[in-house]
Amino acid sequence: MKSRRHFISLSGLSALGHMGKSYAAETAKGPFIHGFNFKFKKGVPEGEVASLMQELAALKGKIPVLKEFFIGKNIAKRTHGFQYGEIAVFDKKEDLMLYEKHPEHQKLVKKILPRLEIGNGMDFFPIGKTKTKLGLASYKGHFVHAFNFKFKDGVSEEEIAGLMNELASLKDKIPVLKELVVGKNEAHWHRGFQYGQISVFEKKEDLMAYDKHPEHTKLVRKIGPKIVGGHAMDFIPIEA
Repeated sequence: MKSRRHFISLSGLSALGHMGKSYAAETAKGPFIHGFNFKFKKGVPEGEVASLMQELAALKGKIPVLKEFFIGKNIAKRTHGFQYGEIAVFDKKEDLMLYEKHPEHQKLVKKILPRLEIGNGMDFFPIGKTKTKLGLASYKGHFVHAFNFKFKDGVSEEEIAGLMNELASLKDKIPVLKELVVGKNEAHWHRGFQYGQISVFEKKEDLMAYDKHPEHTKLVRKIGPKIVGGHAMDFIPIEA
């Protein structure tokens, strides 16, 4: 039966092997985060895409395992063609499967799948000292920034894990961050992206303040030379 994994399989890339061991114990904490980026086929009208994404956002009130659900139109400077993003928060990893199998979700998958060119998945447990309120607090009207990291061949798993833990630690150093979760990608089809980040800000302008913060720029100088690519997804969640 077709599901969200069929979306991601359109990329034609197989999953990578397991990475890293030293930080493995830190990745087993809840909540479980699921992210997905949508790139629709050329010729699908914008209004039709917007309507489908509105239907997707409405699943929040229909599927109980969804503790938080953000859907929005990508306004990042470089979208790589991905027009919309989804971020779902679950109490535990197994709830993602319940979400995927839910009749309301599968009904919508059948409508979206024929119109989708490609998708990019990111599933993870937050690493580091998790102090997230995702799934508990309301972030209605906030600004969401997500980023997927693809590191160069030759960068060790240990070094990647160390850099990503440094990134997660910025939550306590940069006041404009209302939320910051970072994790190692567990999606079966992830197009080579090993880690993901999700940040929540009170307003769009706070993303710029975060980008320019000395602690962030210092870390960017360390990470930048080691990545071969990245995908950004910036949006204000649409209301169902």
